[in-house]
Amino acid sequence: MSKNIKSIRGKQVRPNPIGPECIRVTKVYDWVVMTNRDRNKVPIPSECFEAIENCRAEGNAVTAACSEVEGSRTCDFLGSRPAPEDFGPGVQIVSLAFHVQLQIQFFCNGRPIPGCGFVVPVSFVDDVILCFPEGTEINCNIYDVQCSVVLNQMLGNMVMIDVVMCKDVQVEAEVKLEVEAKFCGPREIVPIPEEEVNCPIPTFPPQCPTFFPPLNCECQGAGEYSGTATISYTELGLPLATPTGQLDLTALVCDQCTLAGSNLTVTFIDTPAPTPIGTPDDDLDQSFTFTATEFEQPECVGTTTLNVAGTGTFTPAGGVAENATFTLSLVDTDAADTLTLTITSPSTIVIIPLSAVVNPNLEVEVEDCDRF
Repeated sequence: MSKNIKSIRGKQVRPNPIGPECIRVTKVYDWVVMTNRDRNKVPIPSECFEAIENCRAEGNAVTAACSEVEGSRTCDFLGSRPAPEDFGPGVQIVSLAFHVQLQIQFFCNGRPIPGCGFVVPVSFVDDVILCFPEGTEINCNIYDVQCSVVLNQMLGNMVMIDVVMCKDVQVEAEVKLEVEAKFCGPREIVPIPEEEVNCPIPTFPPQCPTFFPPLNCECQGAGEYSGTATISYTELGLPLATPTGQLDLTALVCDQCTLAGSNLTVTFIDTPAPTPIGTPDDDLDQSFTFTATEFEQPECVGTTTLNVAGTGTFTPAGGVAENATFTLSLVDTDAADTLTLTITSPSTIVIIPLSAVVNPNLEVEVEDCDRF
């Protein structure tokens, strides 16, 4: 997360102070990207199919290529309906249709087969939840198309094509703004609930403050450790254990000051001591893995401490994966960095206390984020 900022060389001709400006712009009320993938059988024209069979009968190799017809990408707005009122005013379920045409060409020993080039239309219809208040417009487009022909799945005069379509959808309106701004990115798709209720539509386009754009973090932090560590491990119905083993932990919270840029993974390999002959085997294997799946907004204490909570998946050695919660504390000080992670699942509580004094390989960094 460190920045390498080079000083400006040369001389400015006149002062260029930074200040608020009033501009007329196209304001983005919502922005998502979507991906569709589909495998579908398409018929081969009879003349082409006969030529393919003749090529194979002569012992030649048949190949095929798929390409997009230039200028064939289109997107149609089909309509909208109010989203459940839990999403707030102005949020709607929007139906969109995306179309593209694909050119299929068959080859015999690398040479195009006459009459074996034909066009296949492909369409996807999607419902997506958007902040779409009255007075705004939908701007959608296809920004990438990938296709291939699956020759090992020919059924008679049918051939399978694999299509991936990447789409960009924005809700826009022309406004006048006084701004100080920075770049932002799209948010994640929101699942559409089955129940639908009416939602009042305002007469003027208000922003959706809890929906888009996503809230920047107040601080960002990272922690990393790989080495031997002693942890606290408690299973329901069993006494507290303090196994020692190989711990690999990587934590990244609010990378680039965006909550979506967060991850946390933990792998602990227990190294049980040998059990003497004739004694019960009480030294259980307490290895586990943990992967965070969702992060809450972190709590920032000064410029040195970041606390964050969330949920993830905990998998004990030889066991079944369980949903779990976690709390993580990162402390970045000159005296000694510390990292404390607590994982709580229905069957187990794990506490991992790390300190640069006891664990020299520990690296922790906490920084403030610039917010408007």
